[in-house]
Amino acid sequence: MNMNFYQRFLPVFSVNWLGLFHKLKNIEGDYGILAPISCNNSLLIKIRKFGKPFFIDSGVFDNQDYPWYCQQYCEYLNHRWVRDLGLASEPKLRQKIRDYLERCDKFCPDFVFTQDIFGEPLLSLYLARLTWEEYWLKPRKYTLIGVVQVGYAIYNWQQKVVPRLDCLPPHYESPRSFLAPLISAYRDIGYDYIALGGLLRADKTRNTGWKFGLSVEELDELLTWSRPEFVLGGLALTRTEVLRKHNVWADSTGWLWWNDKYDSKFRNRNGFQEVLEPTGCSNQTA
Repeated sequence: MNMNFYQRFLPVFSVNWLGLFHKLKNIEGDYGILAPISCNNSLLIKIRKFGKPFFIDSGVFDNQDYPWYCQQYCEYLNHRWVRDLGLASEPKLRQKIRDYLERCDKFCPDFVFTQDIFGEPLLSLYLARLTWEEYWLKPRKYTLIGVVQVGYAIYNWQQKVVPRLDCLPPHYESPRSFLAPLISAYRDIGYDYIALGGLLRADKTRNTGWKFGLSVEELDELLTWSRPEFVLGGLALTRTEVLRKHNVWADSTGWLWWNDKYDSKFRNRNGFQEVLEPTGCSNQTA
């Protein structure tokens, strides 16, 4: 990959099946492609051969009923066996991480996202440490991107209605006071590339089932102090101006899922090309 993409806006389109990938073939300009590692081999090979910056992630939303980072624990309590899912032991987690990285090795991506847990910022940090250690056990050509789960802290922060006289200064009782040292912890581990994750919120009215939860103004404020390299799920025509302003990369499946049979929004427009235009499209709706 041409590292001239570093420190500049790069739109990244997420795909998980061949039909979505075909929609990208006639788009002209600089963009990346992101695919989950669960995609079949032939699709991942086609993406690599396509020659665009290639990102692989672990598929954080996959198999939520029995996620990869859990194992079943059994205990005999009150004359009966109790089975429950809990965080897997460190050896099991390391083995899962090794399996993930070794599968990524086969497809020569440019970047690989660390495995993370949606809505779990501290557990994701724990996994990021384990992944970093496993990543360096053998030579690898791709770069690891740390995924900081910022959404949970932003959306679920408890604000006091009436400040107490003996409370800490306001900056210390805010999402930023938690997230700033969390992001720094990833830098301390060694991650040069940081992605902000967890910013999507469930929305059954959307084809993808998710909606970006921050306004343009809120995203601008977050990027001003957090200074990441990537915003997961953040790409939209309404946000290209602020993404360009901060020179970050961002991905989305939004336009890939669009079909003019059901939605006339882009019937006479090419959303793909618009997001690549250097002038930005802040007045459009995505």
